[in-house]
Amino acid sequence: MNNIELFLQKINRVITLIGGAAIALMMIHVTADIVARFFINKPLPGTITFVAHYYMIIAIFLPLAYTEQTKAAISVELISGFFSPKMNKAVDMFGSLFVSVTAFLIAYVSWGVALKNLASKTSVMQGDYTIPTWPSYFILCFGAGLLGVYCLVKFLLFVMNKENNQMIGEQK
Repeated sequence: MNNIELFLQKINRVITLIGGAAIALMMIHVTADIVARFFINKPLPGTITFVAHYYMIIAIFLPLAYTEQTKAAISVELISGFFSPKMNKAVDMFGSLFVSVTAFLIAYVSWGVALKNLASKTSVMQGDYTIPTWPSYFILCFGAGLLGVYCLVKFLLFVMNKENNQMIGEQK
C-alpha cells in the first residue's frame, strides 16, 4: 500500500504543477489579449473559449486530489470538536468513502458526456474561428477519477487501521 501512496503523491504533485501552469498561461493569454485589444485594436481570437474550456477546467479539476491530500479543502468543524478521537476517525473514514463514491460517479457520468462530445467533435465558434472544446470534457473525468482513487486509498488505509503509518500527504 505504501507504493500506491507514494505513486499517488507523485501524480498529485505533477498534476498540481500542470494546474498552476494553466493559471500562469491563462494570465499571460488574457494579458496579451488586453494589450493587443488596446494597442493594436486586434484582440486575440478565442481567448474567452480557451479560458473557459481549458485553463479554468485544468486549474480547478486536476488538483482536486492534491487538495484532499494536503487537507487544503474548506471544512467546517461545527460539531466535530465535541466528538472523541475515535468518532472523528470514523467520520473521516466514511467521509473518504462518500467522497470517493461521489467522485467516481462524477467521473463515470462525465465520461459519457466526454465520449458524446468527442463523437460530435464539439466546438465553439468565436469570431471567424472554430475552437474544439471536446478535449476539455476528459479533463473533468481524469480529475474526478484521481480524487476518487485517492479517497478510496485513504478509506482503505482507515479500514486496514494503519494508525502507525501517516496518511497520504501528512508530514512525518
